[in-house]
Amino acid sequence: MVLVAAMVPVSLTGCSADAPSARERARAATDALCEDLGALRMDAGRLAGVSPRSEGRDELRDLREDVAHDQDLVTRSARGVRKARTRAVSDAYDQVVRAIDDLPGGATGAQARERIRPQLEALDRAIAASQASVKC
Repeated sequence: MVLVAAMVPVSLTGCSADAPSARERARAATDALCEDLGALRMDAGRLAGVSPRSEGRDELRDLREDVAHDQDLVTRSARGVRKARTRAVSDAYDQVVRAIDDLPGGATGAQARERIRPQLEALDRAIAASQASVKC
């Protein structure tokens, strides 16, 4: 019993030494942001790669849901990263959403892809700039 009582302070001391440092927490936050930016870029690329034979606006709206999820993750993970330049990413994403919403109902995949291409290119540039700002 005395041995157990003597071990408690030693075991508690070991727990506090395992806490991550501020530098480790900052690196983990940056890594999470980089991962989320990569996912956003990949899903935005799926929007750009929509098939000319696709359903056009409806398919883009479905894919937009994946991009919206990624954008939410980027917004959340950017809170922990001081140098994250994600405002431009958010603005570019909003432009993509508007472009998709403005597509006519009967737009083919090829027409839809052409009409949203400038907004997707702007989103890609914004993502690349944000990745560069935190050195992903």
